[in-house]
Amino acid sequence: MDHCELQCSDGGRVVLSGQLTRNTVPAIWANRRNWLAGEQEALTVDLEGVEKVDSAGVAMLLQVKRALRNTQRDLLIVNANQQFKAMLKVSGVDALLTLGS
Repeated sequence: MDHCELQCSDGGRVVLSGQLTRNTVPAIWANRRNWLAGEQEALTVDLEGVEKVDSAGVAMLLQVKRALRNTQRDLLIVNANQQFKAMLKVSGVDALLTLGS
């Protein structure tokens, strides 16, 4: 069964692990007010522990970026695996999301 764990840390960092798929995104998105809150200039989403991402995961991250932009904040995605980077490129949204190292 798909699972995705989300951990928030001080300093505007969210660490995801597991699978970011259509089966796990609804639960994560439902709790977004808890992990999107903050006053930092940017929210960093760490994907190092994410094993699998599908189009729903990418769509969720695009929605996160939109929500943050409405509050004058930005989204930085770090530790993205090659599968995630390839999915962004194939879907044509690689220029919309900021990837860090």
